[in-house]
Amino acid sequence: MANETSSTLTEAIAAVRTGDRARARELLSRLLRAETQNAEYWIWMSAVVDLPRERIYCLESALKIDPTNRAAMRGLAILGARRPSDKEIPQAVRMPKRVFDLPSAPVEPQVELEKKTDPGPALLPPKPTASPFKARKGSQVSRLLGTIIFAAFAVGIVAVGAYYLLPGFQPRYLGSASTLPPPSPTATDTPLPGTPTATPIPAATRIIRTPIPTELVQTPLALFIAASPTPTPIAGYMPHPSYEAYQAGINALVRGEYETAIEFFDQVLSLTTQLPDVYYFKGEAQRLKGDIGTAIGTYDKAANLDRDYAPLYLGRGRALLERNESAALQDFNRALELDPGFIEVYLELASYNQANKLWQRQAIILEDALTQGASTPRILIYLSEAYLNLARYQFALNYALEGSADDPTMLEGYLAVGRSYVAFGVNILDPSYFSTAIWPLQTYTAYAPQDERGWGALGRALVGTGQLDQALEVLNIALELNPRYAPAYLARAILYAQRGQFNEARTDAFEAQRYGPTTFDLRLTTARILVNTREFQVALNDYLTPAISDAKNIENLLVKERELGELYALRGTIYEANPENKSDAIIQWNWVLSLENARPETKALAQQHVDELSGVGPTRTVTPSRTPTQSGVIIGTPSTTPTP
Repeated sequence: MANETSSTLTEAIAAVRTGDRARARELLSRLLRAETQNAEYWIWMSAVVDLPRERIYCLESALKIDPTNRAAMRGLAILGARRPSDKEIPQAVRMPKRVFDLPSAPVEPQVELEKKTDPGPALLPPKPTASPFKARKGSQVSRLLGTIIFAAFAVGIVAVGAYYLLPGFQPRYLGSASTLPPPSPTATDTPLPGTPTATPIPAATRIIRTPIPTELVQTPLALFIAASPTPTPIAGYMPHPSYEAYQAGINALVRGEYETAIEFFDQVLSLTTQLPDVYYFKGEAQRLKGDIGTAIGTYDKAANLDRDYAPLYLGRGRALLERNESAALQDFNRALELDPGFIEVYLELASYNQANKLWQRQAIILEDALTQGASTPRILIYLSEAYLNLARYQFALNYALEGSADDPTMLEGYLAVGRSYVAFGVNILDPSYFSTAIWPLQTYTAYAPQDERGWGALGRALVGTGQLDQALEVLNIALELNPRYAPAYLARAILYAQRGQFNEARTDAFEAQRYGPTTFDLRLTTARILVNTREFQVALNDYLTPAISDAKNIENLLVKERELGELYALRGTIYEANPENKSDAIIQWNWVLSLENARPETKALAQQHVDELSGVGPTRTVTPSRTPTQSGVIIGTPSTTPTP
């Protein structure tokens, strides 16, 4: 009897995890009729009933049986039926120091870029209404406004029982590559969509949300939304009602019981050897349990029966990734030839490209996926990551918002949204974007505390909003996780500079250069620090001059003029520090005033300096306050006719 009960509960849990709520209710009702005093049954039942009051009843029943049941207490707190006590609020996470050996990224071939119209801010969410609980109808992204607000205030629980089982979230397709492959062969010369025009996003259109409450941070995200996204059907599944063992094998495969699945599929094959999908699923079970060589042979048997059966190429390609990368990619391409909308193949290729940092190829393949109608939240998040690394921040932000809207339970969506807002704020020199980045990054770091990317981006956002103490703690966590993480060093250099700790800032800026790419943000930050450490000539020659040269080649007028405005202002400050270069300083400040898109704060500062240097306004001590000697420490001979 005990074995039968355990089997029924296992089947019910599997039904919950695969989204079959009706079957789960039926099985759990059977269990509760036999044993009403089992808190675990009530917890799982609360995951599949329809109404909030029904969920509350189930959770209260569980709590009566087991007053210390944390899943029940959390569920009732989420539903607003119970207030968590102070003792239940977890302590702040303290990460142990770990050192990561970062592999060198494979060299990606350059691909000629093709112009593409930027989707622009049309994908961005509308301004929230007066009540934060009223989600506006319309685009996919507007759903993000409703679903993630529900994440903070919890209108219902779909799967409270998953608290016991879900430290993360299971993939929505059957199986995944167990290890990452080595670098890719040369990419094709397919044109890549061109650089979009980075249009600033009005503050009224940005998402403002409350992060997950502290006492609930370890509760799976799936518990915070009213309904789970529709699960993707298992690739290659074809019903065979004449063979009961077939469905039993599929169920075992979904539960991760690979040996059992193989036994069921062998039962089917003992009756017929003419079903390619049976060989495919048997190969999947063999691959997932680590028997790669046998799995490849089983996929080959499926190919002998039907060479146009696309799933077998997906499975065999996954198996071949560890042995023959070129053959694996050929299998993936063959699968797409047979089924151009095969989502799982695009996801496999996206995982491969991301692991090897092939961002241009990633964008090419996934844009093609969208044109084929293979649009899933994970594909959109993969695209966001690709465009973020290609410095196409508008695309990155739009795809991050849309993908996160379509599946708010996908943890990577919060990271993509937060990082995109940070990148947008840095790119167009608008610190107001940093505050919008904080809520998704706080959510991400709560659930993924070992990912330095989340901590680094959160630290940069906190620095941008002036929360320096909290930012320092967060950035230190990022660097404990990865002592070679350049973005965290750069953010901490900015933080130290804002505190006037220029020696510490200088050290971190050079560490950022050592471990990461040279960006405008890095050059400007380093130049500003060097001005304050009196290394004027180095700041001018090694950082400002090349940064100005690069900025002049930017096609986007807004970004171009904002960057030049900051660079000319700093160069004017350097010239101004030497009285002999007063005329050059005035020219630099006037150039700032001539830039229509320069930051208003920078233009106001430029006007003040022009007035003072021209004798129109009151004089003051210029920055830096220490007057440098005229022994060549600052700058060379002033230009008589400098050019912008």
